[in-house]
Amino acid sequence: MNTQILVTDDGPVRTLTMSGPSRLNSIAASTAEDLCDAVVAAERDDHVHALVLTGEGEHFSSGGDAEGVLEAGVREDDDAMIRFMRSYQRAALAIWNSPLPVVASVAGIAYGGAFNLALSCDLLVCAENARFCQVFLRRGVVPDFGGAYLLPRLVGMQRAKELMMLADEIDAGTAQRLGLVNFVVESADESLSTATGLAHRLAAQSRMAMSMTKRLLNASSGGTLQSSLELEALSQASVLGSNSARMSFEHFRER
Repeated sequence: MNTQILVTDDGPVRTLTMSGPSRLNSIAASTAEDLCDAVVAAERDDHVHALVLTGEGEHFSSGGDAEGVLEAGVREDDDAMIRFMRSYQRAALAIWNSPLPVVASVAGIAYGGAFNLALSCDLLVCAENARFCQVFLRRGVVPDFGGAYLLPRLVGMQRAKELMMLADEIDAGTAQRLGLVNFVVESADESLSTATGLAHRLAAQSRMAMSMTKRLLNASSGGTLQSSLELEALSQASVLGSNSARMSFEHFRER
């Protein structure tokens, strides 16, 4: 059975768990599609204000499902592999573009596409035993899940080339020093509890303001300062008209 996406709620925080521990939570095309659907469903639920993404058991995920890759590659349909890749890409885009903040909790291995899926999240917490690897070139393939876009944004082009071209495994401490990880904690359980705590802090903020802040940050490196300022002005104008902003400013003025 392919890795499933389990959904659990803790107040305004929804946790999405990749559940397939016997397969190291490998991500099949169906898993990616289910993850995309789960993120979209959370966005449509007014009670959900933040997401946590994690893997069941000892590992986050070993990355893309090898059997699915081989199956797509041998089909006579020339578009099969493109459709296969689109499933993965939709999952990464769903997290990156989601108006909800997403916190990743990583323990054990986060290889290949799973590494890049974690990078598409807004904050990343990992256990000391976490191990990350851009394993693609070891398998004779190119990075997926948007890694070639996400990784240079975080570590710079030269370091991204090092990680992807040499395909060396890095530990949690190295990942944090490179700026890939926000927090390193002792165990998998602590990683999940810390990620959930951060998600609750994010969920306590204005849903609208949080969404627009994420949008501003994600768009910041794709255009000019002028375009960023224009988006900032439009976003601020929208937010300042909301009830939560007015209440916050009234409370500040009273103090």
